Amino acid sequence: MMIAAPPGGEFGGWGWWALGAVGVLWLVAMFVKFFEGWKMRKFSYEEQVEVFLKDLRSGAVTVRGHIRLNPVKYTKLTDNDADRIGEDAGYYRQTFGTKGNWLFLRATDTGDEPR
Repeated sequence: MMIAAPPGGEFGGWGWWALGAVGVLWLVAMFVKFFEGWKMRKFSYEEQVEVFLKDLRSGAVTVRGHIRLNPVKYTKLTDNDADRIGEDAGYYRQTFGTKGNWLFLRATDTGDEPR
């Protein structure tokens, strides 16, 4: 029994171009992330804290209300440092299901202390 693709069902020339474009975009994104961390490694701890706070306060909020920061950028900050700095600024960090990112939520003004 022979199984054949339907007419016109081949992965044509435009398909390979689209796949190549996606690959190139992914490589450029990885390079930009790496280069951003590479630039930050020459900053002192205090300078990285300032950049972290600026990014935290001006970060884009996701649909669920999180501010997503990439920990690779802040080479001298640990998870505990990010928690402490975020709490001092009025944010708390979600630690479950973050896929390697730091997700911060604005602490509510209901009198509850950030965790």
